[in-house]
Amino acid sequence: MPKLPLPSGRRVGIIHSQLLCIDGVSLETAKWLKAYRALGDKVFLVAGKFCTEPKVPYKVIPELALDHPTVAAIKKMAFEAPLDDEEIRALRGLINSTARKIKPQLKEFIQRNGINVLSIENVLAIPANIPLGVALKDIIEELNIPTIMRHHDFFWERSYYIKYNNVPDILGKAFPPKLNRIRHVTISKVAQQDFLRWTGVDSMVIENAVDFSKIASIDNYNKDFRKELGVEKAQLLLLQPTRIMERKRIERSIQFAAEINKAYKDKNKCALLITGPTAGSESKDYFELLVKTARGLSVDVIFGSDRIYLHRMERDGKKIYSIDDAYANSDMICFPSDIEGFGNVVIEAAAYKKPLFVNNYPVLREIKSKGFDFIEMNGTLDKPVIDLALAILKNKKKREEMMEKNFAVAREHYSIEALEAHLEQITSEVDKWTFERMVSEINAAIYRITHSMMDLIFRKK
Repeated sequence: MPKLPLPSGRRVGIIHSQLLCIDGVSLETAKWLKAYRALGDKVFLVAGKFCTEPKVPYKVIPELALDHPTVAAIKKMAFEAPLDDEEIRALRGLINSTARKIKPQLKEFIQRNGINVLSIENVLAIPANIPLGVALKDIIEELNIPTIMRHHDFFWERSYYIKYNNVPDILGKAFPPKLNRIRHVTISKVAQQDFLRWTGVDSMVIENAVDFSKIASIDNYNKDFRKELGVEKAQLLLLQPTRIMERKRIERSIQFAAEINKAYKDKNKCALLITGPTAGSESKDYFELLVKTARGLSVDVIFGSDRIYLHRMERDGKKIYSIDDAYANSDMICFPSDIEGFGNVVIEAAAYKKPLFVNNYPVLREIKSKGFDFIEMNGTLDKPVIDLALAILKNKKKREEMMEKNFAVAREHYSIEALEAHLEQITSEVDKWTFERMVSEINAAIYRITHSMMDLIFRKK
């Protein structure tokens, strides 16, 4: 489709609760930011908090953050207990008053910067911030602004959000809103089908991507990574690059490491590194379970979130490594999750040419269909899984053949360039909507001017 003549090009406003942080949505959003800019778009960011200073124009609205006291209180009231009529009225009042704080700030930023496309990340799929969803629905409707909504996962997939039916009408209207000029994006065919069944709305599948330009190798900065993290020279370093939360099933990685140790007849052969922090207070008990499991199986587990971050830096006089440094220094990647919206670790392992031990969660089948080879378990860590892992660890030629194949598949299907091609397709549709909106606004302005002139003429007569 030919490019439409927009007055100042695409000016894209990316919106999420937090950006430039180490959570999966933030990391994916950074790749979309890069792809939008490669297409020539000017990008603006809006969030409740930024973990790194943005290099593009941005705005902080505190009420967008999930840990904002009022937002957290609303979430707790809405989803953690049944409410009576009076309590529901109080909850609605709090939602609406908070949405009224968000809406004018967000609307002013959009209009002042001439933003003509919104790119919204997951906040209208998961109602963790209900006032933000309500405010966004109203703004999109009032401004008639073309919008791309990317949904990473959905509230109906989580028992937490559907156990108590306190605000069904709000969830039905805003998560997601069913308005014109919205292009919904899901990150897998499984999610696409689920979204259609639940909402009756079609979506375009754009899978997650890997930025191959950022693939790290061993260099002067990270060559001491293993030593600094307490990994011995003779140890195999198994890496689980996730946060500490129950659905990541980290205990399976500990059991996997124990089996590798047993096969090598060396209880210290493996070190298992977990890069992420606990995912809030609800993960405290799970963390304690992992510590107990590691001690019981005599596995060397390193919790490395205090030394590993999104990018390299220094903190309290200590060198902080990036997640890329962790990948570069590992021998094998572990990702035995039960459920994932996508599972970036899978394609990152391929990009770093590292073997992957993974549980066969639903979306994995979709990724695997591209031609990858993994060490897969089907919910149970059995002998064939361990035997394959050992064969790959001990046979350099077999390992290199597998890794080269996986790298080529990842490069073909999951690069930033592949993402740009998808975004170019979707923004062509958005350009049409933006042009229609511009024409509509011009016609409305002409109508207003004509009406004013006619009124003036008739008054003079």
